[in-house]
Amino acid sequence: MPALQVRSDRDKFTIMLDVKHFSPEDLSVKIIDDFVEVHGKHNERQDDHGYISREFHRRYRLPSSVDQSAVTCVLSADGMLTFSGSKVQSNVDTIHSDRPIPVAREEKPTSAPSS
Repeated sequence: MPALQVRSDRDKFTIMLDVKHFSPEDLSVKIIDDFVEVHGKHNERQDDHGYISREFHRRYRLPSSVDQSAVTCVLSADGMLTFSGSKVQSNVDTIHSDRPIPVAREEKPTSAPSS
């Protein structure tokens, strides 16, 4: 199960997942209604101990104030997937639709912020 950190402050909602065993092609991030769904799967690979395949599904409720049209998803060089979205004022209507979120690759490692 990937390591996880979820943060929601006044201006931003962020999910950080340790997915170091997955490449961007192995990951799918979608917004469906008020949820973000993260799915990771890779086919059988050889490691030091034999063969292994991995798969996970995670689903998180998005705060209603998150601007779903402006969310980003980045995979750092050290395998940290960061999904984030800015929050908007409550009097602004946000767009809610089912859509995939592309996973961008970042070349520098991400250090998980200390709590």
